[in-house]
Amino acid sequence: MAKVSIVIPVYNCVKYIRECMDSILYQSLFDIEIIPVDAGSTDGTAEILREYAKADDRIKVLNSNKKSVGFQYNIGIEAAAGTYIGFCEADDYISDSMYEKLYAIAERGELDYVKSDFDMFIDKGERIFLNYQILTGNRRSLYGHIVKPRQYPDLLYRDINMWNGIYKKSFLEHNGIRQNLTPKAAFQDMGFIIQTFLAAERAMYVQEETNKYRRDNIRSSIYDLKSIINIVQEAEFAEQYLTHIGKPDSRLQAAIFSRFYYCFCHSYGKLPCRNQLTEDINDAIERFVLLAKKWYSRLEYNAISMEGLDKDVGLTLFLSEFEGFDFLQRKIDINMRKCLHEFYRHVTKYPRTVIFGAGEIGTSTFAMLRRNDYTGDIFFCDNDRKKWGCSIMGVDIISPDEAKLLNDGQTSFVIGTAFEVEMIRGQLLGLGVKSRHIYKAVTTVPHHAFEVNIK
Repeated sequence: MAKVSIVIPVYNCVKYIRECMDSILYQSLFDIEIIPVDAGSTDGTAEILREYAKADDRIKVLNSNKKSVGFQYNIGIEAAAGTYIGFCEADDYISDSMYEKLYAIAERGELDYVKSDFDMFIDKGERIFLNYQILTGNRRSLYGHIVKPRQYPDLLYRDINMWNGIYKKSFLEHNGIRQNLTPKAAFQDMGFIIQTFLAAERAMYVQEETNKYRRDNIRSSIYDLKSIINIVQEAEFAEQYLTHIGKPDSRLQAAIFSRFYYCFCHSYGKLPCRNQLTEDINDAIERFVLLAKKWYSRLEYNAISMEGLDKDVGLTLFLSEFEGFDFLQRKIDINMRKCLHEFYRHVTKYPRTVIFGAGEIGTSTFAMLRRNDYTGDIFFCDNDRKKWGCSIMGVDIISPDEAKLLNDGQTSFVIGTAFEVEMIRGQLLGLGVKSRHIYKAVTTVPHHAFEVNIK
């Protein structure tokens, strides 16, 4: 029996499939099973998979008669013979020791699943990588510890992918965990994550080098405007699952509701005006509004307040006056685009930028600048002495005193943190940086940093 089976849903990805397959074939853990599930590729992908299967008997190519990633994953899960099951998207690739590391951790801890941080990337002549950390703030103390995930509802805001881990097959079978059978490939992992999150008794989050998640494949379904339909279908699927297992406590339900609501908002902001939407999108929106009202009505107030839902003006409008919600979302989108444009216009006047803060906002700002072709020199600066002399994303991290040496009027200083903004601004002023050269980063998060097209 293989230690790990890796399931890969495949459809017309000839441009990427060799890199994906090679990264799995040359894993340091040899005892693996590789299961590509092809949904009728017509671009040469199927022929490449057959070529690989002839060369290595660890590869078992399966076929799907439905163009649904959820259906393809389910075929792979049912066929898998490994003790653990991993997943990989066909336009991504993985580090060479991913499965060896995760399998050792999972076996040692007798885990239902183990998941790791990962890197996102785009190709801009050279690859630009941005690390995504599942645990932030005070939750970082949970790294490397066995947890019962449902005891920490807020983790659902960060634990949002399924392919950056491995899952014990017996755990999936015992709990009847499968993916929803929605068409195409967008957001099917949402229902899967909720199932595993609620069912797991022993799970772990770790900081290992694992997935390399591509964010520049324009054919990816996450860029399809109709992907909002998939979000609604996943919400309906989650509601059915919660009904089946018996509703969990209100705090968990509030976190799950928030996860779907904010995902819906993000996709809704990409849509054209309501009168330009297709009938199927409008139908999905109406279904989600009804489901959300039903979902929200059963939440206890303490859960609503703990998740900050009571202070969300957009949600209040969403639940009471959808036209007002629509108007607000359009205004927010317009204002955000304006802020991003103004920020980028000012920063690109300088041939050099120092980003003060080498955390999530700082690194996301770096990714956004490079995504939009800012070619100036970039440095990270941080008050954490342990980071000085190190590098992140191939960029040096310097001390404030070193940053002072770059204060020649040709450098923009960007405050890349959400905390202590005024303190850092005062620190920069104390270093002699003029106020007109100091900017606050327009907050973006790793999952969206590579999507921002300012120009």
